[in-house]
Amino acid sequence: MIRWILGLTFVLAIATTSFADTSRYWVFFNDKGIVPGQEQRTLDNAQELISVRSIARRLHNGVAIIQYSDIPVNMQYVDQVQRLGIQIRTQSKWLNAVSIEATPTQIELIRTLPVVREIRPFSRKLCIDQPTRSEHSAVDSAEYGNSFRQNEICRIPELHERGLSGNGVLLCILDTGFRTEHQALDGLNYLAMRDFIFGDSIVHNEPGLDSAEQHWHATACLSAMAGVDSNNIIGPAFGAQLMLAKTEYVPTETSVEEDYYVAGMEWADSAGADITSSSLGYIDWYTQDQMDGRTTVVAQAVTEAQRRGILVVTAQGNERNSAWNTVISPADADSILAIGGVDSFLVLSSFSSPGPTADGRIKPDCAAQATDVWSANAFTTDQYSRVSGTSLATPIAAGVAALVMEANPEWTAQQVRQAMLATASQAETPDNDLGYGVLDGVAAADYVFSGVSPRGSVPQSMSLIAYPNPVNGYVTISLNLDRAQTGKLLMYDLLGRQIVSLDKQVNIGANSFSLPVDQFSSGKYFLKFDGAEESITVPLVILK
Repeated sequence: MIRWILGLTFVLAIATTSFADTSRYWVFFNDKGIVPGQEQRTLDNAQELISVRSIARRLHNGVAIIQYSDIPVNMQYVDQVQRLGIQIRTQSKWLNAVSIEATPTQIELIRTLPVVREIRPFSRKLCIDQPTRSEHSAVDSAEYGNSFRQNEICRIPELHERGLSGNGVLLCILDTGFRTEHQALDGLNYLAMRDFIFGDSIVHNEPGLDSAEQHWHATACLSAMAGVDSNNIIGPAFGAQLMLAKTEYVPTETSVEEDYYVAGMEWADSAGADITSSSLGYIDWYTQDQMDGRTTVVAQAVTEAQRRGILVVTAQGNERNSAWNTVISPADADSILAIGGVDSFLVLSSFSSPGPTADGRIKPDCAAQATDVWSANAFTTDQYSRVSGTSLATPIAAGVAALVMEANPEWTAQQVRQAMLATASQAETPDNDLGYGVLDGVAAADYVFSGVSPRGSVPQSMSLIAYPNPVNGYVTISLNLDRAQTGKLLMYDLLGRQIVSLDKQVNIGANSFSLPVDQFSSGKYFLKFDGAEESITVPLVILK
């Protein structure tokens, strides 16, 4: 799996010569260049770039399994741009675009290409909500050490007491480099790591390439989300499976590149991530009236992610006292979680960016502690420091989301988001300082959706097993439930098409029945029992 993940076909290049006369742009194409009559074959090919876990997440969230935007950029279009002597930095299938280094003369040549829809400069400066470090500390709970209060605010210790840790949730964090040998991060459950700056799998500082500061920010964020060091720090989602994406290049004025960010989001989706957490944001090249959730490249990227069933958690920004003084992007996107900040006394952090978005939506969505957050210090392997910024509130909120998702595995990403907002501290009177308020993890995990069955946690005794798997002929389905109920046995192909639907009345305990599948072609499928109380999905492979 890791080998497949690291083999995704993102085109990444680092300039080895000076590009003093060039600037960076996004080049958007008109279409995907699909040959008439080959639409289905093109979609079938696109599905091979997506993991089974990603497809299962999409199916679970009720979205299309394969979408038009999953089709890769047409390489003939890319070749037309390259033949002009232009450096291609990355390709984005979601945006149907490439990012480039080009001179003004080359840009004019690109404009003459009939396959090009738009050329847009992108942010040369990341308005990262760069936290400020402070050294004061206080002693709290022994097990959590100085991280107790930042967890207590969101009632995270109570969720840990229930045995929740983010287990079964795949969480991707996009940030700077990571010092994973820090004692708070060593031994966490890492699925994959990817450096989108240098095109390798090394996410720690690389001598001669990275500055000493490169891994500081991400290390602090990751520890606040998932760190484990008894009596020093406990992060909310210490049991989650993790993907680390190194997308911000600290030494240069450009900070994080939007193209690396987009590539990182697509990588997270293709691997099947359930939640993404990023404390990054862009404002240069954009104006405040473009903070509408639709205009910026990064807002478009996170919108595509949430359309695929990913819960996107991102920082609101630290611009309250700056000339900008409003939300940054992609926090302006709709249906995500933009995180504002408070201090340990639940008072609004003085730097936390106010809303609303340019089109009048409330932002931030909710809040967690952002002032003086206890986190790992990347300049050592065993020390900690206080850090301030919505950068640190964001991974705490993402950790809460992972616990809520683990507690309610049948909820969609948007149901998790809804539960978190509906139970936050000022849900009845949201505003543009704290949104719906400070998160309450326990209330969110226990939330009951009005008017419908809560479809909460799958009981420990509930299981769905298909065997043999792979299968050719008849598959035996073993379904074990803790309550009798009616439901449907459903089967889907990779395009999300329902190809089997059988009404079933199941009893308490073990239920077994056979299903003929010899009429279906070889490939990947999904079996789902959709019951009145709960549902469960498993992959099935037909091999002839």
